[in-house]
Parts: sequence; C-alpha cells; structure tokens
Amino acid sequence: MHMKRAAGIAAIAATALLAGCGEQGQSIGQATTYKQGKYQGKPDTRPYENAPGAFSQGAQWNAGDKAGWESAIKRRQQGQNEYVKAE
Repeated sequence: MHMKRAAGIAAIAATALLAGCGEQGQSIGQATTYKQGKYQGKPDTRPYENAPGAFSQGAQWNAGDKAGWESAIKRRQQGQNEYVKAE
C-alpha cells in the first residue's frame, strides 16, 4: 500500500518537473510584425514632440519645441554632473 502511494507521488512529481521543460513559442503582438529585414511596427516619435511627462520635474518645454527640449536636457545633465555639484 505504501509502495503504491510513494510510486504515485513520485509519478506526479516527475510529471510536474517535466512539464516545465517544454518550450513554448513566443507570440508577437499584432502591433509588431517582422518581414525579412524590415520593421513593420509603429513608428517612433521624436522625444521633443511629446509634452513633458508627470515625472519630468522642472522640465518646461512645449510639444514640438526642439530648442526648449534641448535646454531642459542640458539643465538636467548639469544637475547630475558631479564636477558642477562640487564647486
């Protein structure tokens, strides 16, 4: 009786372990398709064409304002520059 039970438990454990070994195919969403050498997905927008996000603290530029976006990036970079902070 105990041998049958142990064999049943071992069979269930082996089945559970082997179930994770099967490789499943990756399904690519419909927004992204790939045709031999060409990306057919959604085109990217330029960063300055977007309005500042919720986490862009102090960043002030209008959507489409490339010069304003560049100055906001430069201010951010200077805030992260350790040499400027040490002075």
